[in-house]
Amino acid sequence: MENKANIKSYKVPQDLLMDILRILFGNKIKHKIEGIKEKENIIILQVYFTNAGNSANAQGNIEDVLNDYSEYMKELLSDATLFIDGEED
Repeated sequence: MENKANIKSYKVPQDLLMDILRILFGNKIKHKIEGIKEKENIIILQVYFTNAGNSANAQGNIEDVLNDYSEYMKELLSDATLFIDGEED
């Protein structure tokens, strides 16, 4: 069973989904789609991280991609748009 502390939710823009999934599949990280915000073209992705080294690297890579995208889209997105951290919508 997964430890709640190791579960992280992300709002992934549609145009980044394949990049994020490539990281997850490449590192064999368990994940599931929690929901879809169709109007915003966002997929809510729940990721189950472990203490393994590849899991920490994958988490860093995912967050780097999302942070870079957020910086690129700074004028259009609020700071909290891509990270949920347990917040329910």
